[in-house]
Amino acid sequence: MLDAPIKETFRDAAKKLTGPHKRAFMAKVAEDYLDGSARKAERHLGWRRTSVQLGLDERRTGIRCVDNYQARGRQLSETKLPHLATDIRI
Repeated sequence: MLDAPIKETFRDAAKKLTGPHKRAFMAKVAEDYLDGSARKAERHLGWRRTSVQLGLDERRTGIRCVDNYQARGRQLSETKLPHLATDIRI
């Protein structure tokens, strides 16, 4: 299907991209070389199937999904337990 140097070139290019640009690239590669299959992209190139599928859906609909990076990570204790400060003082 794809030669090893071509696969490595695709992997290297995908590593250098982020967010919607990366998903668009992966979707374009999947459409052009892998029959539009996210499963084949996962199997042959090692990309996450969900990312490729999201890129394919974005290309099909023309709507770009927004990444919510701010919601990641550990929440503050005050956010999770609003009564913590008063409980400690008692």
